[in-house]
Amino acid sequence: MTRKLIFGMLFLYVVFVAPARAQDFNWKDYNVSWTTQSKNSAESMPVGGGDIGLNVWVENGELLLYLGKTGAFDENNTLLKLGRIRLHLYPNPFEGQKFRQELQLDKGHIVVTGEHKGVKAEVLVWVDVFSPNVHLEVKANRKIDVEAAYESWRFQDLFPKKKENNANSWKWAPPKPVVTPKDQIEVTANNIVFYHQNQDSTAFDIVVNQQGLATIKDSLYNPLKKLISGGLVQGRDFVYTGQRSGSYMNTPYRSWILKSK
Repeated sequence: MTRKLIFGMLFLYVVFVAPARAQDFNWKDYNVSWTTQSKNSAESMPVGGGDIGLNVWVENGELLLYLGKTGAFDENNTLLKLGRIRLHLYPNPFEGQKFRQELQLDKGHIVVTGEHKGVKAEVLVWVDVFSPNVHLEVKANRKIDVEAAYESWRFQDLFPKKKENNANSWKWAPPKPVVTPKDQIEVTANNIVFYHQNQDSTAFDIVVNQQGLATIKDSLYNPLKKLISGGLVQGRDFVYTGQRSGSYMNTPYRSWILKSK
């Protein structure tokens, strides 16, 4: 009798408990969705692929994103953002009340949709995990114009001070005034090319001298020497239309603009 009772109890335990652990998993339950636009970049949504990460948000009817790439360190060992992209649609479906921005986790992309005065549009933002490419795909229910601007605040030399130096190797004790040299930005055949090339003297050189290692410097690995980070912006059937200047969050920038034919 004792053995039969134990067997019966184990059997009932398996029957009643096992189904509770076999619940179906639904990705949609975990997607992040917003129905209002962001106030600024602090309310951005992350997405990425491979070694590229983006901050994506819609502000005042325009889609913006910051470009980040692993290894994009400058002379001061600061991990630089590569720049900002600003997308504007004409007529603008993001000027109305119908808006949605969703991070779809199972697909690893962001979908932004909007509708205003009969114009419906969707922007798909995704990063290729096999090659370092960011894609913005625009679909609409009628013909629209698309303007894509590359924006840079490093169109001129910058001089980080005080707590700004927490982002580099100098922290609170820079040995001399810190300079972030400007980027190089060019337009060739309707493509916007941008890059930052480290100058000859970097944080590595200064630290080696500070630590008395100059005699063995040639045997040490220098991860900053002549490092170049950057990319290009291009669009199918897009043409370059010029530059403009502006300011975002008290930081002046210059933009280079492509527009759909």
